[in-house]
Amino acid sequence: MLMTIQGFESRYEEIMRDPSIRLRDEQLRELMIEMEMIFKIPMLKNTAWGKENPQVIELYRKVSDSRNL
Repeated sequence: MLMTIQGFESRYEEIMRDPSIRLRDEQLRELMIEMEMIFKIPMLKNTAWGKENPQVIELYRKVSDSRNL
């Protein structure tokens, strides 16, 4: 089943409730990989793609910024 952006947002919120930073970071990494595959997020910054998919890129950046690298 293809997940919608709302489904990814729900998963993000659930992941952020995990008290373990290590587990949370792993789950966020997996979420980013899944988003890349489902939404075909380009590896390099693509302004046109970002303008066509503002909700996706906004959530993707939020997930990325939430990781403790």
